[in-house]
Amino acid sequence: MNVSGKQFAWVLSVFLCVSGSAVAQLDNASILGTVFDSSGAAIPGAKVSIQNMGTSATVEIVTDANGNFVAPVLPVGTYRITVSVSGFKTHIQEGIPLSVADRIKLSIVLTPGEITQEITVQSDAPLVQTASATTGGVVGTQLAEDLPLNGRAIEDLMVLIPGSVVLGGPAINGGSDGRLFQPGLKYLVDGGDSSQIDSDFSYGGYQSAARITRLSVDALDEFRMVTGLGSAEYGQSTGTVVNFISKSGTNEFHGSLFEFFRNEKLDSRNYFNKPPDRKPPFRLNQFGGSLGGRIVRDKLFFFGTYEGVRQRLGVAQVALVFTQAFRDTLAPELQPVAAQMPLPNGPVSQTEPRVAQFSRAVSNELKEDTWTWKIDYLPTSKDRISFRHSGSDSFTKTYFGVSQDQFRPIPSVKHLAKLSYTRTISPRLLNEASLALNRLSPDTRSAGSDAVRNFPQVTFTLGGAVTFGQGGELGTVGPATFDLLTDNTAYQIYDTLSWVKGRHQLKYGTQIVRNQDNKAVLPQRFVYFLNIDGFAANAPFGVQTYGWPRVGMRGTYYAGFVQDDIQVNKSLTINAGLRYQYDTNPTESHGRVANFDPTTGTLDPRGTPMMKMPKTNFGPRFGFAFAPTESKRTVFRGGFGLYFANLNPALPQFIPANLLDVGQNRFLLFPSSGFPFPDISSAVGAQALFAQQRDWQGSYTEQWNFNIQQAVGQTMTLEVGYVGNRGLHLLPSGLGQELNPVNPATGQRRYPSFSTITNELPALNSNYNALQVSFGRRLANRLSFGTHYTWSHSFDENTLTFAPAAQNPDDLRGEYGPADYDVRHNLVFYYSYQLPAARGLPGWLGEGWQVNGITGMRSGFPVNVVCGCDSRGIGAATGRPNIVPGVSLRPANLDFPSNQVNRNAFSTPAPGTFGNAGRNLLSGPSAYNWDFSLLKSFQVKEHQSLKFRAEMFNIFNTPQFANPVGNLASPAFGGTFATIGTGSGFGSNRQIQFALKYLF
Repeated sequence: MNVSGKQFAWVLSVFLCVSGSAVAQLDNASILGTVFDSSGAAIPGAKVSIQNMGTSATVEIVTDANGNFVAPVLPVGTYRITVSVSGFKTHIQEGIPLSVADRIKLSIVLTPGEITQEITVQSDAPLVQTASATTGGVVGTQLAEDLPLNGRAIEDLMVLIPGSVVLGGPAINGGSDGRLFQPGLKYLVDGGDSSQIDSDFSYGGYQSAARITRLSVDALDEFRMVTGLGSAEYGQSTGTVVNFISKSGTNEFHGSLFEFFRNEKLDSRNYFNKPPDRKPPFRLNQFGGSLGGRIVRDKLFFFGTYEGVRQRLGVAQVALVFTQAFRDTLAPELQPVAAQMPLPNGPVSQTEPRVAQFSRAVSNELKEDTWTWKIDYLPTSKDRISFRHSGSDSFTKTYFGVSQDQFRPIPSVKHLAKLSYTRTISPRLLNEASLALNRLSPDTRSAGSDAVRNFPQVTFTLGGAVTFGQGGELGTVGPATFDLLTDNTAYQIYDTLSWVKGRHQLKYGTQIVRNQDNKAVLPQRFVYFLNIDGFAANAPFGVQTYGWPRVGMRGTYYAGFVQDDIQVNKSLTINAGLRYQYDTNPTESHGRVANFDPTTGTLDPRGTPMMKMPKTNFGPRFGFAFAPTESKRTVFRGGFGLYFANLNPALPQFIPANLLDVGQNRFLLFPSSGFPFPDISSAVGAQALFAQQRDWQGSYTEQWNFNIQQAVGQTMTLEVGYVGNRGLHLLPSGLGQELNPVNPATGQRRYPSFSTITNELPALNSNYNALQVSFGRRLANRLSFGTHYTWSHSFDENTLTFAPAAQNPDDLRGEYGPADYDVRHNLVFYYSYQLPAARGLPGWLGEGWQVNGITGMRSGFPVNVVCGCDSRGIGAATGRPNIVPGVSLRPANLDFPSNQVNRNAFSTPAPGTFGNAGRNLLSGPSAYNWDFSLLKSFQVKEHQSLKFRAEMFNIFNTPQFANPVGNLASPAFGGTFATIGTGSGFGSNRQIQFALKYLF
């Protein structure tokens, strides 16, 4: 999309206007402290000089009447603090690491003497956080480079932070509720929003198998994950925020060259890929480099990286397909449908003789190029200008089924950019203005050929079928759902003012985000059969046409906040804030919107505002940190906060289809036949509509926690805490709730002129409570490690994107049960140890060895059992069964993975009734994973080294089984036929990787 000269001028003028009154964003940090004499009395008027040891940039402050000083806006880096005042020796404290969003609090004691005398000490960050109640953690560049990281996707390192749970493959739940259009997990790069604009997918979404969705490991300085009680600066999310900070150049030149290599000959087989089946091929090459340094000493710096990925990932597919004997009985019009399925090569089903197992190995492809470049300019001691551009250009080919051409070719281009200007007005007043861009342009095709894209998608609702035909289920025929052409852009303006006044560190800020969601849904056809009997009779329960031309949804998000961090006394810090946000009513670029009015049963006039947006979204934040002892080695922290989600512009993206319908958005129940595909363009009551709740209520969470941090020795920290939150007015997963159901008694819809009317209604709730324990050691004597355990329970009415709809849409409360991501127990342990030199061996061989590892263990995800029955008589197999009293839910011959649920413990409810089985009443298989790496560094010259690394993922080859099939109508009920991994990442079979990296 092109930006006109007027648009550019407007954006530039806004940037120049706010740059005089703004500051301190989420990519910076603070140092505060108090200067004392040896008797404990505060020293006013001391000169404090804070210098970045990489760039020599210096901030000078004078302590106030209470001996306090604050540097509220400092870039991430390592610092030297010099304190001097007449009558005392000059105190120099070096090596203080400052991470993003840190509020490091120091106590500096001066020794009597001459000011020309110096005392220099090596320092580190405090072991406990005495100035903030925010929970979460930081992962630095050293851990990111040393720990085994399958695929070098930096998001996977989120598992090191308490509260994170690995879902499998590239997916991680870090507080997100997994909903499609509701931000629960927000990603930032250098403080700018980098999440997928039109959904809440945390792992690339459209990019499918693409690995580097935001930054390369070599471009990462560190990242901070805020899991609870984020300050008022944080918004647009009801859950976790992850802020990736890119590296900057320094006065010294540094760089790297690397190559990572993988091959299936080094790997074990997937559990379900058994001989004589061929082991799926796997080739992975990741290569690239980095370079950073100065252009002008102390003034102008640069840093850049490039990473290329070339991958062919073998995947074992297992599905049920029609037998030849059954195909021979089909009518001629059904023969082309069945012909798209392969013939079986495995055993015939014991419960359904018309299908048999088919398995094969396929190869998903990935080609990806990722880059980052950054310029930092310090024209004066009071000014800092920074520009960073990150991008990726990828192509993926991913198989989603076993039938003809069931793979998706997806080219995708992503751009992330940020320009910021920081101005120090005075030592106690600073500002920063920023512009940021987030753009994603994928071409998400639904199949590998035009012939299959134009063929109807055929699914079997009650026969145990699942979309994409995975896990031993009945395979689908035809394309995947949604044939999309997408071009999404978010323009962002940030403005924050930092002001230090006495004991108060104040921040005032504004944020404006303009979202543009441009999307075309190419026409598709669907045929839905209840079961195999319906297919054999060519009697579907429904047929559908779907698609519309390019539409452009627009929305603007406005937010303002005030944050006051109050140093009440030397033991107590209060963090108080208030954030306000407002989302404009979504519009379409050509005014093509018409909401459905349930009171009249008609569409609104074109261009009528869709929703009444709330204007009272105030989110208060309160936290405290109390360190009662002089040593400050014990800290009590806690607080409460209210966090609103912004309205995603893609949420109402289907509304324009109400006006654009020219016969393509139609759904017809119980047509006379499915093949040949009937013409339903003019069928009465077939037009499908979309609706938005008019009096919109913003989704939000209430968060609270209380924890105790304790310094142990000189290098270790123990933390024990309780974390809770409650979600209100949450959106349902998928595409909403049905507003126009069929009355089972009459067979008529509520609004007979239309078919389905899908309504987005923020009416769901969630609840989460957890005990979190963590223990860690910073690097000392060559060893660092960390471990965290979470015991939690999470409830809601609906979680997963495109999860089954409620069995009774008029009783959503009846869906309340364990959340789909409810993991009761989660344990992670990681370590890094630099081995001592081996005696008796030459230095090149006996020195430079290092071992690292990550171990993850968790209990299983909930399993939802459905009856595979149509409780409402409309072909929707979302009903649950009845529980047979006195019968165990687990079979007597329990076996993982083949027999995990007792079919005899359930019965099918009578027609027109709903089962009494609760949602998600069982737990799936647990997961255990050990990753390990061995590193050897060879010193080439004084400032040059060559590092060899061998990494082993899932070193003990423990199968990580996916959940069992929960559909009683499925021949595969109670069994698992796939692992949770996608071939790489958590849940894969054992894989080995070798790499060489040259550092200078």
